[in-house]
Amino acid sequence: MINAFISTLKNNRSWLILAVIFFIGGTFLTYAALHQDPQALAMLEEAIFPVLEELGEEVFTGHPLYGALILFFHNLTASLQVILLGLILGIPPLFSAIANGSVLGILAFQLGQEGVAVVPFLLAGILPHGIFELPAFLLSAAFGLKLGYHLVFPLPGLKRLESVKNIFREIGGALPIIVILLAIAALIEVFITPAVLLYFFN
Repeated sequence: MINAFISTLKNNRSWLILAVIFFIGGTFLTYAALHQDPQALAMLEEAIFPVLEELGEEVFTGHPLYGALILFFHNLTASLQVILLGLILGIPPLFSAIANGSVLGILAFQLGQEGVAVVPFLLAGILPHGIFELPAFLLSAAFGLKLGYHLVFPLPGLKRLESVKNIFREIGGALPIIVILLAIAALIEVFITPAVLLYFFN
């Protein structure tokens, strides 16, 4: 399974790079836009953070294992949606990659405004689970982008339906790894990340 997954990564390297570019672009463009117009932060917070706060309450107010399950299924559902909505010409995965990057940009700007050391906070609060969650999301976005593109421009030597079936076979092979990555990320985010943040930032 690991060898097949590595082969899938190699075969989809360009799509992964594209997903990373959209994600990083969303981060830096949002941060730069807020730097130019800090008043826009309140509007963005009002649009995005209530949803995140509601999820956070569900995840962190009950038993940690139950919270990890909620977080896992939330992220898995989001990843599957990103993949499947790629059938809409790849547009939703594109915007999803940008939007998720934008959330990181908003958080970084907000931390800076509050006088918090941005890089240490992100390393402590995001890196532990992000090294598992982010690859799973980016791979999902890459598959969504690929689906959308080859729905319009079939793979070489294949018809449109054959191209889609071929990509879904790739997705099926990679899905177990995505599930494992998201499960590990959810456990780390619930059981480890809060303790790391508390240790470094009281």
